[in-house]
Amino acid sequence: MKFSQIFVFLFLNLLNLFETQENFIKNHSLILPQSKNYNYDELCRKQLLKFSQALIENQDWAIRLFDTWAKIQASYLRGNSMNVGDFHSCVKFRYDEIQGQHCLVTFSALTNSTSENDVKDFNLKTFANLLQIYKISPTNGFCLPASCSTENVVEFLNQEFLLQNDLVAIDAKCKTNNIAPLDLIDYFSITIYEITSIKRNKNINKLFISFSIYTNGAKLFDVTKIKTKSSLNCLHGLKALSILWIILGHRFDFQNLWLNSSDYRDFLKTPLSSIIKTHQNAVDTFLVIGGLLMTWSTLKHCEKNNLNILRMIWKRYLRLTPVLAAIILFVISFEKFLITGPFDIDFLKEPCLKNWWMALLHIQNYLDFPEMCIIHSWYLSLDFQLFFISSFIIYLIYKFGKKFLAIPAFLCLVSIIYSLIISFIFDARLRTVKNGEGFFNYMRLLYFQTQSRASPWFIGMIFGYFLYFNSGKTLKINKLINGFLWILAISVIFGIVLLQQAFYISKFPSTSAHAFFIAFEKNIWALAICWIIFACEVLKTGSIVRWLLSLPQWQPISRMSLSMYIIGLVYQIFVYSNQLVPMVISFWNVLPAYWSDIFGITFFSAIFYLAFEAPPILIEEYFHKKSKKLKCECTKEGVEKYFYPNYTCSFHKDNPEKSSTFDFEFYYRKPLTKFWTTASLETKIHDKFQPLFSIKKMEICKELSNMENNKNPLFVLIYKTVQDVLPDLVHPCPYSEFVVHNVTFDMKFVPTYMRLGEYRLIIDTFATEKGESVCLITSVTNMQ
Repeated sequence: MKFSQIFVFLFLNLLNLFETQENFIKNHSLILPQSKNYNYDELCRKQLLKFSQALIENQDWAIRLFDTWAKIQASYLRGNSMNVGDFHSCVKFRYDEIQGQHCLVTFSALTNSTSENDVKDFNLKTFANLLQIYKISPTNGFCLPASCSTENVVEFLNQEFLLQNDLVAIDAKCKTNNIAPLDLIDYFSITIYEITSIKRNKNINKLFISFSIYTNGAKLFDVTKIKTKSSLNCLHGLKALSILWIILGHRFDFQNLWLNSSDYRDFLKTPLSSIIKTHQNAVDTFLVIGGLLMTWSTLKHCEKNNLNILRMIWKRYLRLTPVLAAIILFVISFEKFLITGPFDIDFLKEPCLKNWWMALLHIQNYLDFPEMCIIHSWYLSLDFQLFFISSFIIYLIYKFGKKFLAIPAFLCLVSIIYSLIISFIFDARLRTVKNGEGFFNYMRLLYFQTQSRASPWFIGMIFGYFLYFNSGKTLKINKLINGFLWILAISVIFGIVLLQQAFYISKFPSTSAHAFFIAFEKNIWALAICWIIFACEVLKTGSIVRWLLSLPQWQPISRMSLSMYIIGLVYQIFVYSNQLVPMVISFWNVLPAYWSDIFGITFFSAIFYLAFEAPPILIEEYFHKKSKKLKCECTKEGVEKYFYPNYTCSFHKDNPEKSSTFDFEFYYRKPLTKFWTTASLETKIHDKFQPLFSIKKMEICKELSNMENNKNPLFVLIYKTVQDVLPDLVHPCPYSEFVVHNVTFDMKFVPTYMRLGEYRLIIDTFATEKGESVCLITSVTNMQ
């Protein structure tokens, strides 16, 4: 028997087109092409011949290998076109020098037949006819010798068998269970981990506390409800529910891996599915919150007169990028060690090998979406670009007045008009039952790009400005109006969700209907979200909704929502890739899978948050605060020039020749309702200052006197310093006019055992009529 005939015999057994080997041997001459010589690897060719001959002879090892192959199965017309076969048995197979290699081969028909009348006697060509008529591209699992490359498998299938029968192999992915070799980037990753581990075993200082799992974990899982008038507690609930909605939507984004994919399409026609398909609206919620918080924090910096736009942008970059960089490194380097199933995730890895730098620069949302590294990280690019632009806009608004709110309003209008025009010109359409070029144009031109997605952010900015200047106030409106606006907001949210269902089943086929919905839907959604925030935080209405969104239990999920967003889809892809068979879609299958996703994503997100998200911000704060302390100097001239502070100070040495004494000068303008300080004493050891003692967030007016009876000399030192410098502030903080105090702090307050060496006394102080920080004292002196 010719080699090509042997292989076709095996392939037809795969398709179950003949009942027995004897039937095939009788009929093979009628359908097989002539054998040809192709440039196959010699070892591959020898092992295939050995396997084929052993199978014909019914040898046990060959039958076991062939038994792992996928066979033709039921319900092709329901979308059941993938059969993996027995993946694990295949890759574990060993016999002499033959090692099993599992190959998922996708093939399709070349025939031009489009009518069921063309199907007559059932053979391979008529089988190809059926594939063409019903637009089916089956994927079946083969177990072949590992000596055969992917190219060998595809070429052999096409040239020896498929092309002559109007079939063509269009893709093949082969896997063995060999231990993957380490790449250069793997060594790089391991080296980073090793260096970090060594560093963390050294003596702990304030910088390394940034990496503390205990400290960062306590902050992450803190569920204390903030009760200040300016707190925005409902934002935690909105962020947490939005990220959980996104995870649910991503769970359904792999319909090609469902066993009954046609049933999935039927399911998407039901009203219940509208909740799943509209998870992209949660992204618009994040954009509204992002614009609001960005405006809020910028205005706070402006009021303190310490706005540094470049630092704000840098902090935002540090907020978004380290977790993304870590997951990119993880996908590129470690996926080969973690994927043990038949499905491949090259679509996740390959774009990162090419475009990782665009992802880290946050500009990749202008790539075609198959080229994006970690495709869902397009949102991070969008967020950073909008934050960058908005930083300058908010400064102009604060500097020149609210008339500059016209800028975000104008940009919002531009975004709406752009979406409307592009939708009309390119016939962009939302997802429909038959996704075609219109949906592709929508994804390519509108879904990812900043100019079409920016309007909810700018609405959030305008709302944030209004909210900031009304924080701490409780406004009242007519109960009927309040109730009407609540009903309207909830109706808008549910209406948008259900309308998308109507577009999916093509109830609105016209281009204009899709264009208007695409252009206006996210803006109406944003306005509804703004009303909910306003009603909950300013009007204090909303009853159950306000209670639900303000639950402190949402806070941990809200804090790590960024990590959950980045890790979530990657985690789900890894789970899918390790499935041995495609999953049957049903409510009772998906529900436990979703809760499993929540548990796994939350667990790994907490790890990534503690390792990569929290530390960079704390490190930046550490170096910024350190730099600020060394350079800070508040002078009398500064007080006269900027009279906004309640309190300011300066430090200078009384006698440059004798460094054992130094003076503090204090200036007051307004009544001090509260006075906070953080005082610390540090000494220089091995050219680095180490903390000896510190008091953090002590309210002088109420608690300083509690230190008077403490016998610890360090307490005495700090107490005496603050008491002598601020003698009249211990009780009851009375100053209301401009006053100057000169007080000398000299050696008598320094215990004898502390007089050798170099010390640094740091007192951070600020008065809070409106919560603003106004002063910082730094001193460095040699007390010998």
